[in-house]
Amino acid sequence: MTTGTTLYELIDEASNVLRTPPADFDFDNPLEDPKDIEKNLIEVMDKFGGLGLSANQVGLNARVFVMKTADKGTVAFFNPELTKVSQETDLLKEGCLSFPDIYLMIKRSKQVEMKYCDSDGEVHVLMLEGLGARCVQHEIDHLNGIIFLQRASQLKIERALKARPKERKKRIEYEKRQALAKYIQKTVETDTNSEHDNGTGIAEANLVPQNASAP
Repeated sequence: MTTGTTLYELIDEASNVLRTPPADFDFDNPLEDPKDIEKNLIEVMDKFGGLGLSANQVGLNARVFVMKTADKGTVAFFNPELTKVSQETDLLKEGCLSFPDIYLMIKRSKQVEMKYCDSDGEVHVLMLEGLGARCVQHEIDHLNGIIFLQRASQLKIERALKARPKERKKRIEYEKRQALAKYIQKTVETDTNSEHDNGTGIAEANLVPQNASAP
């Protein structure tokens, strides 16, 4: 097992790795600590603002993906397997971190049942619907070597590719606005803290109980 921190990066969209199913994760002989894999995948996903990310998107040969959940935060799903899918479907727009600025209308089952292992190797069965079900299907497609472009018609792909430069411009403008908003927020917080301090550095000392002990 490899130890230490591994820096993950998204691989190029043309890479054959995205089109090759990774190996099942072996908890008895792991290529990396599953906790580290979970942590590192989450970091990459958050860096690029995704809802989910599969291991082979960063070139890792392991059947695992991470996804944001409503009740447990962002967690990893090792060796996921769809055990049931609903016949009822919906058609919604999807994007993919591996194919930035491409958006396609994709048909997916509305509800799914998934069997998986958590990062401790414990087996679970989970029912999902709506966005969660869609995200799971998208990520399991990745782990089966299927990219979301394969779920769309050639006509839809050509339209999406034509619109890609415009979508890229919109994304860059949005990122600039987000960066400016964060800068302003940080500046306001700094000014507020300075006002509370009053230049003494001990403005809030009277909030500490008299019987408090040092840490």
